[in-house]
Amino acid sequence: MAVRNGTVNENIIYLGLLLKNSRMKSLFVFCISLLIFSCSEKYKKVNLIKLDSYSQKVIPINNLSTEFSILSQLSFREDGEVLFIHLNYFDSDPNYLFVNSLDDPEMDLVLKFDGRGPNEVGGVTDFYFHDYDSIFLIDRYRYQVSLADSSGEVLKRYRLKENDSNMPGEDSVLPWVTSKSRIFKRGRYLYIPCIPDQDPFKSQYKRNNLLIKLDLKSGDYTTLLGYPELYQTGDFWGNPDHILPSISHSDDPDFMLVSFPLADSIYKLNLKTEEMEPYFLMRSDQLDPPVFIDFKDIQSDRMIQYQYGTDYYFSFNYDPFRMLYWRVVYKKYDDESLNRIVNRKGAGKANKKYMIVYDKNLNRIGEFGLDSIPKFGGFDFIILKDGPYISVTPEDVEDEKVFQRIIIE
Repeated sequence: MAVRNGTVNENIIYLGLLLKNSRMKSLFVFCISLLIFSCSEKYKKVNLIKLDSYSQKVIPINNLSTEFSILSQLSFREDGEVLFIHLNYFDSDPNYLFVNSLDDPEMDLVLKFDGRGPNEVGGVTDFYFHDYDSIFLIDRYRYQVSLADSSGEVLKRYRLKENDSNMPGEDSVLPWVTSKSRIFKRGRYLYIPCIPDQDPFKSQYKRNNLLIKLDLKSGDYTTLLGYPELYQTGDFWGNPDHILPSISHSDDPDFMLVSFPLADSIYKLNLKTEEMEPYFLMRSDQLDPPVFIDFKDIQSDRMIQYQYGTDYYFSFNYDPFRMLYWRVVYKKYDDESLNRIVNRKGAGKANKKYMIVYDKNLNRIGEFGLDSIPKFGGFDFIILKDGPYISVTPEDVEDEKVFQRIIIE
């Protein structure tokens, strides 16, 4: 299960047979979906996202880092300073965490954390920066969370597995943190997005194991957050691109908003009751229904074809400054590009991407094309007080990461 999310360059369902008698409900739902698609216009026209060339943020990249990262974090400090924090994408010892001020480059820092020794944190794969005295560093494949300060001193360690083995278990989960599902903290609890060690298909997507709740005081942990009924049909839904949710804050700290890759609805997770319910519909006009495959094909070229040949919702973000909702849509690759990918002849032409926007009253503002944004990647979408920004770093630039503010009209 541990593969990268995203497009070919970023690398990292509802599948199966629907004609069995025990699945007539699924067949009915699917046929209704096809009817809706066939009775409507194939694809509705969309406006293009525009860039504000006068509003730009530049993150310097030194020789210890890289322009590409699937995990970054914004930290809004009490004094108004905004920090952009990202992890060294490559394995290294020490591990590096890059802290860049969006307001004053003189405040930029490179934090070092030992991979071995008395203050070892292992090989850091995920992180959460609470403040300079509380930095949570995760070694995913050792199921370890280390609490450290900015000097590199480890203050406490936590274990995210019930036994001493680091081998995948039937009930264990791997921390899996990206820019579309970041770690967050509520009081004494740290919430860590995760992926089941055992393919969720084997439990029919009926377990609540997509989010770790770690008690920072006792060290105990539980898992919560399961799949909506849409996934619980007995069919195979695919790989992480199509099953792992995007988790976002809401305007209420007791609730998180959840977007599943193949579900039109946005869901609300109550952190107090640990229950999830549908919140509102945020459907794309550009999505095609999936073409089903069997679980037995998971290691075959058919799985690769399914991965890059199936539309899905990539990420979801709530914008607290303008009270807007943003949802990124990834279209499948065209037939020629898909053939190149399956036959390992290169990436081919980039797939199309769209942005759906809703207002605070859950009214649809529109769906906007992202073709005008060169090299757009869904991991590089950040929300600041003066607006949302996306990365527009030119391909020949390696020493900085460039963000520009986007405009919708």
